[in-house]
Amino acid sequence: MRFLVLINKSIKYTALVFVVLKLHVKKEKSEMIYIDLKSNHTLAAANAHYYKIPTEEYYVDRTLQYHDLIYLIEGSWGFTENDVEYPLEANDVLMLAAGRHHYSRLPCAPGTKTFCIHISAEAGDNEANSDSTCLPTLMNMKDAPVVKKYFDDIVSTYWREGKYKEQKLTTLVNLLLLTICEEAQNQADAYKDIATKAIEMITSNPHRRYTAKEVANDLYVSTKTLDNAMHKKLGVPFYTFLKNQKLDMVAMQLEMEPELKLHDIAISFGFYDEFHMSKAFKKKFGISPQEYRIIKTSG
Repeated sequence: MRFLVLINKSIKYTALVFVVLKLHVKKEKSEMIYIDLKSNHTLAAANAHYYKIPTEEYYVDRTLQYHDLIYLIEGSWGFTENDVEYPLEANDVLMLAAGRHHYSRLPCAPGTKTFCIHISAEAGDNEANSDSTCLPTLMNMKDAPVVKKYFDDIVSTYWREGKYKEQKLTTLVNLLLLTICEEAQNQADAYKDIATKAIEMITSNPHRRYTAKEVANDLYVSTKTLDNAMHKKLGVPFYTFLKNQKLDMVAMQLEMEPELKLHDIAISFGFYDEFHMSKAFKKKFGISPQEYRIIKTSG
């Protein structure tokens, strides 16, 4: 496979930039892309890129008439579509819908390699079409190596002359979409099981100070997979669910045992101290723990 080497003259970005990219606030919402698998999608362009050194900020900033599919082979990068940020790691596939503005806010990591293909947006690729399939914008395909092979085959075929080239490309593109659809369903089923087990762990041990890494390790998955699973089932990442669960139990404790000190309640439910618990409690319920206790016990 030949990679197009892209070298940027600017070298002012340090490793800190890439740390910031990976540690940026996790999204609590995500877009979806609708694909009509009954329609034949055709290829508009295909490339393999090698970014030897970091790109500039906003290196990609566009709205396309095509669906833009990116496979991150090595390195890391991030894209934003409709104000939702998607941090990419190895074996991630990002599916950016035609007609939506997307851009890369920060540089990619040095040595990043990607496959990028543009495919036609068909008339049925929309939410209103009952035959269209709803797919996550970002998926990891580490466990589906055939997806990477399809990207590779598409890029190779695009740049090689041969008989029935257009027919081959159309076939490969549609096989890629079908495979991604199947893998998305497999992941959705697996995520349900992961999320269910994570919820059971937390609710069975309400006083334990769990971290996402601890729960992920116990379930033999990555923290990213755990977050994706929680998003799929509950619409929020692991940390948000954990915090809300503990705050609900704090509220119950305040009502059932009003004589307990706020400091003791905070420590027993894994908060750093009374101040941090009270701040989180007021943000969720709109009143302080003390006010909540007075209201619930005054009657």
